Amino acid sequence: MNTGQAGGNHWIEVHDDGPGIPDTERDRIFEPFTRLDRSRDRETGGHGLGLAIVQRIMELHDGGVRVTDSDLGGACVRLEWPVG
Repeated sequence: MNTGQAGGNHWIEVHDDGPGIPDTERDRIFEPFTRLDRSRDRETGGHGLGLAIVQRIMELHDGGVRVTDSDLGGACVRLEWPVG
């Protein structure tokens, strides 16, 4: 995890070393009830709401969330919102 402040914004990045998230799926993961891992369902964990909730919270704080590639090989999720 990395944190910082730049251009009038605070930011937090969370990196993982998993399989990553394909470019074509990066917008879709913020839709409610979306799970990219086909092996996961309500019985094995998750409802597909977490990132949709994160995105909404960030919007309410005039910020945003985006997914890119991580240097660790997986995904990097970056939360960014204005200072003050």
